[in-house]
Amino acid sequence: MAIIIDGRAEEILGITSRSFVDDPSLELKPQDCRSRTGWVRSIVLHTTKGIPGGAIRIPQRILPGLGAPVGAGKRSASCWSVDGRAGGAHLVVDFDGALTCHADLQETAAYHAGAVNQVSIGIEIYQGAGGELYAGQLDAVVVLVDWLTRRFGIQRQTPAAYAGRPVERLEAGGRDFVGVFGHRDCSSNRGAGDPGDEVMRLLWAAGYEARDLAVGEDLAVWKDRQLELGLAPADGVPGPKTVAALAAAGRPRGLWVPRPGDAAAVA
Repeated sequence: MAIIIDGRAEEILGITSRSFVDDPSLELKPQDCRSRTGWVRSIVLHTTKGIPGGAIRIPQRILPGLGAPVGAGKRSASCWSVDGRAGGAHLVVDFDGALTCHADLQETAAYHAGAVNQVSIGIEIYQGAGGELYAGQLDAVVVLVDWLTRRFGIQRQTPAAYAGRPVERLEAGGRDFVGVFGHRDCSSNRGAGDPGDEVMRLLWAAGYEARDLAVGEDLAVWKDRQLELGLAPADGVPGPKTVAALAAAGRPRGLWVPRPGDAAAVA
């Protein structure tokens, strides 16, 4: 039970998972993905219903604890395979926090968020028809995002509070932003509920840095950090060279924002 990265199975401590290797019916179909090129620099969070959004304006409801599993991975894979559209995500998180992996996170670009597909990992958080999500389910998403940022060397930063419209830089492909954001931040046809405010608040509470991407705040901050590390040119995009320099300077896994598990991962 694991997720698949570069053809190998890897486990996330504390999260139950299964993959398309366990059950081939879970794998994304060819029309829903393509081979990835370049380095993975972002994680995009979704909800399966996108509530509130579109014609459904009811607010999200965050229910306590964990919910009963509903086979979210199986449901999602079945829906993607027959809906006639190109679409699918790498990972789906069920009400009980269990994870399903539908594609190789390193080798496959899933069609989940338009222009950013080639550089991102897509996570669908299963949502009920009444807009419901579970607090424990969202806690599992934070654990998952912590693990993915550590594994892929993605800096723990996000766009600032959602302004009701996408960020132009992300809508254009997001190649100069390294971090975590919602589908609503990169696509004008998504509503506030994709993924909603609560999961972003949890990331900020965990220390993820909220940056105003419209004015390039992230680029300015990282240029300063790169200069302090002696990197040139300092372009403000904290890619693999910046990660390596931060690791050499003593920051576990080369990440500016520490999270539980980082030091253990290095050891």
